[in-house]
Amino acid sequence: MRARGFRDRDFLRTPEGFLFCVVGSTHPPDRVMAYLKYVPRSGAGPWGRGGTRYYRLLREYTMDALRETLVFLRDYPVYLTYFEAFGTEMSAVPVERIEEHYKPEERLREIASTLDVDVLEERALALADLISDLAGVAMSKMGVTGSILLDIHVPGISDIDLVVYGLRESLAVKETVAEALKKGDTEIRRFDEKLTRAWCYRKSKTHPLTPEEARKLLARKWNIGTFLGTRFSIHPVLTEREAEKYGERLYRPLGTATIRAKVVNATMSIFLPAIYEVELSTVLEGPALREVREICSYEELYASVAEEGEEVVARGKIELVRDLRQGSAYYRLVVGSLRGRGEFIKPVGRRGVSGGLPPDETTT
Repeated sequence: MRARGFRDRDFLRTPEGFLFCVVGSTHPPDRVMAYLKYVPRSGAGPWGRGGTRYYRLLREYTMDALRETLVFLRDYPVYLTYFEAFGTEMSAVPVERIEEHYKPEERLREIASTLDVDVLEERALALADLISDLAGVAMSKMGVTGSILLDIHVPGISDIDLVVYGLRESLAVKETVAEALKKGDTEIRRFDEKLTRAWCYRKSKTHPLTPEEARKLLARKWNIGTFLGTRFSIHPVLTEREAEKYGERLYRPLGTATIRAKVVNATMSIFLPAIYEVELSTVLEGPALREVREICSYEELYASVAEEGEEVVARGKIELVRDLRQGSAYYRLVVGSLRGRGEFIKPVGRRGVSGGLPPDETTT
């Protein structure tokens, strides 16, 4: 079962029929960090296969929604774990309770090898094939996740959620898709105005953003759009060889802060967690730190929204990171912590230039 390991955006099925989505590619040997997304429930909703219907327990991709899943799992404590390395409690699936491990690349191969596909599966395959050709990334480095991976999707309702494996491959896909969105000469398109307004309104209700701030973030997002009229998302994933090994670093919370910082490296901001290497400009609120080395976001909304040379204002949890391999320690700010409230990353432009991007400008 662990021949290829557990990667971000895989899914796991437990004896209860719970469907967990794997978080990240860093896990201890005996369990897999994951959030509970679907639970079987009679007459629950449109998602299902055979005679089983599923209720989507995780209604939104927010920390508030994640906390609600942890409350549900209090009745199933085997799926709650305090992770010593991360210094936090999180849901996780013990390896011995995994009844099925759903792998995105296998599902994409399955769709490609059969003629019995529905319109959503056909579009997912066409999108993956187009991106593969344009980016020069092998289809074997790609997969499909979400409800299509689980085969509980509903054409006309469900989205297309693709993954791409590996740092080099992910950067190539980012560059390609960003260029396609900018040019608009393929079926890979940005949201139309109706979808844009709906997206921005929803984000303003679930995050500490105004609709206008949400619109500015959306203009920077390269990995979401529409393909042949269907919404899609693309999720870069590190392989096990590239990902941090569990226990190599220890993380300890030290309170909350709001900082202004300059981004010096945004390469790893395309993954989850999204990591920006930064130089601290000033602490606006919180502990009087002299240095913060990185901003780390578990909120995918804030992935890949700032570039090198730009300044951001960010609010989150300050952590002391001890790197056991190098014998060093540093501070980072975490956005999207389970105990946090009102956490965010907001680009504010380059030094001497305020306001960030206008709503209709794209940064790739």
